[in-house]
Amino acid sequence: MNVKLKPYDTSSQAEAEEIFAVVQEYYERSPFPPTVEKIMQGGVKYFRAMRDEKQVGISGYVMKTPNLAETVKTTVFKEFQGTGVGKEISLAIEEECKRIGIKKVMTTIYHFNHAMIGIKLKQGYTIEGYHPDHEAPGFHEYSLGKVLK
Repeated sequence: MNVKLKPYDTSSQAEAEEIFAVVQEYYERSPFPPTVEKIMQGGVKYFRAMRDEKQVGISGYVMKTPNLAETVKTTVFKEFQGTGVGKEISLAIEEECKRIGIKKVMTTIYHFNHAMIGIKLKQGYTIEGYHPDHEAPGFHEYSLGKVLK
């Protein structure tokens, strides 16, 4: 795996603004993107996804219980889409969750994000639910989960 995760310091205004800018660009359709203030409040552990010293995307997780984490805002920068980076980021965030002792990881993915749904299914995730109009009318999501070994 070539992608390595480098943690953001979300208490830093500049780093929170960087995360916010990425989310605004890639999740512009989301009715509830996080604000800089919300990012700085913590709760979500964000990472830069790095390959060969170059940032290729972001990802993160939020603890749901002591044994369950939800991955959030996994993003592959446009110039790296279609190069296998999405798969590598997904594996890297999963490995980070294992490293901290998480037993199960879950995620929600917009119904139109076929690429990430395919990646997760190939990595052993199962569809655990379908949520029509989840965030807003027309924003349907799938819940996927995987027990970590």
